Amino acid sequence: MPLVQAGDVRLEYDERGEGAPAFLLVHGYRSSHRIWDATQAALAGHGFRSVAISMRGAAGSDVTQADEDYSAFNFARDLHAAVDALGLERFVLVGHSMGASTVTNYVRDHADRVQALVLLAGGALAPRADMTPEQEAAWNARIEGYPGNIHRDYWEREHSGLSEEVRAALWEDWQRVPKPRLRGMRAMPQDLQSVIRSMSVPTLVVFGDQDHTVPPDGSVRCYLDLPREVRHLHVFHGVDHSPNAVIAERLAGVLTRFVQATVPATVATS
Repeated sequence: MPLVQAGDVRLEYDERGEGAPAFLLVHGYRSSHRIWDATQAALAGHGFRSVAISMRGAAGSDVTQADEDYSAFNFARDLHAAVDALGLERFVLVGHSMGASTVTNYVRDHADRVQALVLLAGGALAPRADMTPEQEAAWNARIEGYPGNIHRDYWEREHSGLSEEVRAALWEDWQRVPKPRLRGMRAMPQDLQSVIRSMSVPTLVVFGDQDHTVPPDGSVRCYLDLPREVRHLHVFHGVDHSPNAVIAERLAGVLTRFVQATVPATVATS
């Protein structure tokens, strides 16, 4: 896979298809660009270009050692450097799971670059309460037990829409996640809810009603916090946390209809 120089790090990415608008796809907590593989193929079939980026510490992207390097805020800075290097002027920005925090951070500072925003299974994006000492200890123990604490059967179901080859490579990406990334991604700016409430970009909130990772009520709250004039909603019935890796063609159809309704001109109608 190619690498793009994004400030002080090189980020691995996968580019597919042709056609406007382009989709910029951002993965979540432990994942990598590979989770978008089937979605990229489906978007190409609908006549769109897409770029899926692995943030620092994911897949073949560079690893740095400071925990704070892996906050959603710093991921957004890396993302901005990457899109500049790739020559992406304007695009539809999509964030899955914790990637929703990354892209919301990006929009806060660069809304002029974003034609439309998609928050996929991202939750409420509200300030997180401080952990109790007991919760802190449990979280740290979970990190130290990683990757042995992954439930493989559940993981396989949540990525069943990917090819066997891609799924195997993505599983290896999960095994190699550096612990500074696991620790650092807990650090999240506390103003994301205010960003949501003042959003000026057309925004689609998408989630599955059987999400066991990010409770659906959080995503509903995010939708309701958005200004009425920009908010859009789609709920997949019977789907868990990763529609992009289970029902990619259906997700691509939803994304296509969303941009056809919100992004003027140049949008394919197939």
